[in-house]
Amino acid sequence: MRLSKSFFRKLVVSTAALLMAASVMAQQPSAAQIEQFKRLPKAQQEALAKQYGFDLSMISGTSSANRLQSQDVEKLMPQADRDSMLLMQAMADLEDKRKTREPDEKEQLKRFGENLFDANISTFAPVANAPVPDNYRLGPDDTLLLQVYGKQSSDYELVVNREGSVNLPDLGPVNVAGLTFSQASSLIRNRIAEANIGLQAAVTMGQLRTINVFIAGEARNPGMYAVSALTSVTQALFVSGGVSEIGSLRDIRVTRSGQTVARFDLYDLLLKGNNANDITLQHGDVVFVAPAGAVVAIEGEVRRPAYYELATGETLGQLLTMAGGLQASAHVNAVSLQRSGPNGRELVNLNLTEPSAQSFALRSGDKLVVPVLSQRVRDQVTIAGAVSRPGTYAWRSGMQLHHLLGNVWSDLLHSTDTDYALIVRRINNRGDVEVLQINLLDAVDSSQPGGFTPVNLQPQDIVLVFHQVNLAYEREQLNTFIRKAVHNKLSHFTENALLSGDITGNFFKQIESNSALIASTQFKFDDKELSEQALIESFVGTMLQQLYVNPEYLALSKHFTRRELLFPLLQTLRKQSTDQRIIPIVSVSGDVKVPGEYPLAQGGNVAMLLQAAGGLNASAYLPRAELSRFLAQQIERNGVEQQNINIDLGAILSGQQQDLQLTSRDRINVFSTPDWSQVRLVNIKGEVRFPGTYQVLKGEKLSDVIKRAGGFTRDAYPYGAVFTREAIKLREAEQAEKLLSQLKSDVTSRILTSGQPMTAPAPLQMLEELQTLEPVGRMVIDLEQIMLGRADFDIEVEHQDSLTIPRTQTSVTVMGEVQHPGSHRHRAGLSVRDYLALAGGARKRADEKRVFVIRADGSVMIPTQNRWFSAANDELRPGDTVIMPLDTEYKDGLSMWAQVTQIFYQTAVALAALNSF
Repeated sequence: MRLSKSFFRKLVVSTAALLMAASVMAQQPSAAQIEQFKRLPKAQQEALAKQYGFDLSMISGTSSANRLQSQDVEKLMPQADRDSMLLMQAMADLEDKRKTREPDEKEQLKRFGENLFDANISTFAPVANAPVPDNYRLGPDDTLLLQVYGKQSSDYELVVNREGSVNLPDLGPVNVAGLTFSQASSLIRNRIAEANIGLQAAVTMGQLRTINVFIAGEARNPGMYAVSALTSVTQALFVSGGVSEIGSLRDIRVTRSGQTVARFDLYDLLLKGNNANDITLQHGDVVFVAPAGAVVAIEGEVRRPAYYELATGETLGQLLTMAGGLQASAHVNAVSLQRSGPNGRELVNLNLTEPSAQSFALRSGDKLVVPVLSQRVRDQVTIAGAVSRPGTYAWRSGMQLHHLLGNVWSDLLHSTDTDYALIVRRINNRGDVEVLQINLLDAVDSSQPGGFTPVNLQPQDIVLVFHQVNLAYEREQLNTFIRKAVHNKLSHFTENALLSGDITGNFFKQIESNSALIASTQFKFDDKELSEQALIESFVGTMLQQLYVNPEYLALSKHFTRRELLFPLLQTLRKQSTDQRIIPIVSVSGDVKVPGEYPLAQGGNVAMLLQAAGGLNASAYLPRAELSRFLAQQIERNGVEQQNINIDLGAILSGQQQDLQLTSRDRINVFSTPDWSQVRLVNIKGEVRFPGTYQVLKGEKLSDVIKRAGGFTRDAYPYGAVFTREAIKLREAEQAEKLLSQLKSDVTSRILTSGQPMTAPAPLQMLEELQTLEPVGRMVIDLEQIMLGRADFDIEVEHQDSLTIPRTQTSVTVMGEVQHPGSHRHRAGLSVRDYLALAGGARKRADEKRVFVIRADGSVMIPTQNRWFSAANDELRPGDTVIMPLDTEYKDGLSMWAQVTQIFYQTAVALAALNSF
């Protein structure tokens, strides 16, 4: 992309203005200026750096990726614009280099006052035209400016000569050496006024004389310096570069003519603002910087941690004063002093609250460490979970829970489980805890008539309040917090699938299922070798572990679910258990709302555990549940001994039976009511009084369902009832698929052996028709016997069973290889032969030896071979179908086609029965 020249001109103008303002105020370039400069080509950066004395190759932190490499930009920019932009890049690189050094510099403890003479910080510069004090004494080479006004005006420059006099115009020399500026000014004005009537004079100080002073001792750059006559001790030190690393800031002497005329302590100036001994130097003075005396270090919770130089006799109290005093978070009762002794380093503990500590004598090399107070507060109560304002609160004697959660409407959330809450209480100084389970509403709502049970709180109690079931409150706030916390450590933050959905819930499942991670209870969020998934998992684990103690995480605790809020407590209970102490954890599984592990509360029983799990589901089977109890180890069998106890939940919860006390590792398994969630629907159609779909129970009979449907109507024909079942339909589909595969193989083999073409129409057409058939799933039943009460004929109904009761039938159907297939009115006494005759008799390809009858009830009747045309065996009933099959051997001898035609006929008859009403 090519950039316009106008763009660069505007950019350079604004950049130049910013650079001028920055140079005046001695500030670093802004971030916007740095980014503008970084867009320049590398060649332009190097050119301007060379012009201004920078070496870009020696500056760390520069990246060629931050600079444009386009030659088009270089051609479009004027040289002056390029130079300005390149200067900004060099300054930006130096700023990057400075920032990379800052962490190391901050880690080191510095000597107090050593940065006073830092050329990068100080703006000291000798000023020749500074105001001259009235007590300034004149000497050779000083210049006085004389202005005469009145009847005439003239300006003169009077230089004090070596004899100490100045030559007044028309009056001659006047000796001013040794006089103060005020005295000399008065003398000159009086002389002119006395000698000239009508003239007055004004005297000001001009150029000051230059004096030579010698800087000696532990100065950074000792030597002879020519300075202004108004130069003080501190100004002379600035000229020489200040005090060296081993020079004293507290013992600076001024020697004049072999006599010490002043001793200057820079700490008086730095700490008190006292510059009384910062005298003005005279010609020939020597400023001597003595070596540093006793140096001690102080760090920790003080306002100015640093190395301090002590004067003779200064004590610990004075050191604390020099360090600016203690921070509010300082632990004054346990201050440690490291000291060099004859046998090496020694450690002395000091209590700063004692009066003797203030006068404690210090030695050179001492190091005082003031520790920070513990963040743990003894007299506090913590509330975590489903409350409006989770956090820590001050404890007072006699405090009860309703004092903190007194308003149910404003202090609790709409999803708070008011029947279950826990109080985690410390029982010893090892940090072991016990758990108390309470009914939250009874403990905080004093308006309940007769149900209020106040709960006393103790110091360091943790109150856990949970949401109903395993819900959470405004979960997205918690997930947003996690995204912000980890986005700097992920390579593809915006497109990272790990940060989609419920981050906390997804990673909590992994943490909860990872037994090794739970056992270690150590999450390394700062480990750079972790994968992105492990990194997020580690951060979520850290949040869970510190949920009760970290104020930031505690404020977010209302967004955690029941299982997540219990995680730190269960971890604590596991850690405090030993081979001599039981694990106070029990579990519940089965048909409860939130199955899992729960802390065993004091006096915990079955009802309390069920309440901790959110209660029972509606489908729970109350008459029987199973309690599995760990008894002892079985060393011989390399296992454990367990007892299984059947309990009646209904009797326990209603109070009819005494509740059972739970022990460590007890597990309750709540069974579901059999077939509670299974819905069985049976469809009754046709000639019943109330056709429709009925829900049935396991074991219910077909006769019971018919009675529920009101029984048969007058036109019902029970003999022709069609009963279908989904399971039979599936089996028929499987068998049909197997038969179709076998038929395809037989047809292919028959065609190949007979020499017919592979596209023989008849077999292929029949196979295609067979593929289109859908199984019906009909089951043959004798409904008449069922309704007569014959239990051996009755059947149990299943889900999706269907019963169709047709109307009364009056015809008999003849199908197959007859001259005129069709239906004929049923007449008593007619045999199979008679109905075949009514259909015109058999056709040429008919197989008269395999005639069969499909009864209206779905059964098949094969007439007797020797007398199958006799009336006794051929009696037909309305709805029956006579089938004259095809003689498959007439054409090609393929016996399998007999089965195919039978399938066609049976399916057709069943479908006809279903569609006959």
